[in-house]
Amino acid sequence: MSSAVNARPRLVITGLGVRASIANNAVELAVALREGRCGLSPGASDWPGFWLPDREPLASFMALSPEQAPLTLRAQRVLRSAPLASQVAAEVALEALQQAGRLGAGNDDLALIVAGNNIHQSYIQTAHQRFLQQPDYLNPRYAVNFVDTGIVAALSELFNLHGPGFTVGGSAASGNLALYQAAQLLRAGATPVCLCIGPLADFGALERCAFAQLGVLNDEPDADCRPFDRQHAGFVFGQGSAALVLETQDHAQQRGATILAELSGVSLNLDGQQGAEPSVMGEARAMRLTLADAVLEPVAIDYLNAHGTSTPSGDEAECAAIREVFGTVGRPTINATKALLGHCLFAAGLLEAVAVVLQIQHGFLHPNPRLEEPIAPDLHFVGSVAEPTLIHHALSNAFSFGGINSSVIISRYFC
Repeated sequence: MSSAVNARPRLVITGLGVRASIANNAVELAVALREGRCGLSPGASDWPGFWLPDREPLASFMALSPEQAPLTLRAQRVLRSAPLASQVAAEVALEALQQAGRLGAGNDDLALIVAGNNIHQSYIQTAHQRFLQQPDYLNPRYAVNFVDTGIVAALSELFNLHGPGFTVGGSAASGNLALYQAAQLLRAGATPVCLCIGPLADFGALERCAFAQLGVLNDEPDADCRPFDRQHAGFVFGQGSAALVLETQDHAQQRGATILAELSGVSLNLDGQQGAEPSVMGEARAMRLTLADAVLEPVAIDYLNAHGTSTPSGDEAECAAIREVFGTVGRPTINATKALLGHCLFAAGLLEAVAVVLQIQHGFLHPNPRLEEPIAPDLHFVGSVAEPTLIHHALSNAFSFGGINSSVIISRYFC
């Protein structure tokens, strides 16, 4: 390795937070992943999807100890009338900060990155309808709530954050983009610790229709999410949110934090096109750039968490890109977390990063429960039950419309 690479700080993960259709926290998610539990609930809405279970808003804050009463009161003030995505983002942030030992700590040095853009679409559409009927009753906080940075502002006030804070948008690649940007900040020394948030995509009827017309959404009454299966028929929408605390190894060790895993490599590249069609070369390049950033050969990757949206063109392209990068020898074992959680869009990359960390920690690969006829029998997919596995290095893909490609490598942590 070059001296420049040696001089770079190692980046470690110290906190996780999750809300998804199959889990209300990271502990529950680890169990659900091992079981291969699928959160698809066709009857829970007017269109099938992986919906969050009914839950009292801000339940986590209300359950805090009396010593955290000021935080509970701030949550009631800041979040009661906030959009759903902001409320859920606050809960996953709380879980991640608690695990990382950063709750109640001085947060002048903590950076906040929220992944995604056009997050609050259902909130906006509902407010618009009410406005047309009764213009005088517009929520006075609407102006600060409907913008994406409203999540940044709410979390800043809630957790008393004073470091850098902003949003990054890359549609379905947004979660990985947050990790990419966090890595740049940490490596540059701009901050020693960063909280990355993948917010829930609060989409409504307009977005459903747009995705359906594009031919990528499976919202039929009998919709099923089957990444890499011959019966795949488009992605199924998922509700979910995730948080991850990333910091330099030195900073984590100095404060005695428990290190869960290491972020070894990140990449981001464009295809030079604006359409929805995936690029095999662009996806392969993202994986190669990430391997180069981590200074790893393809054979070092034990496990690949695929983008795996269940769209025919997307699945075919990703399989071709995997062959392009890994050849025919020493290919990694593959699963697709969207089979269990649906496509959670802005949060997808971070949800899948959390799933990778949990699988590294607990020594298994979650099943692909609906993969019955693989479109690529030459690739090694996990079967219908979890596989016990010691994972050293895992690669996680996130690709997006408009040719935005990103991959990250998460590794077992060794001192």
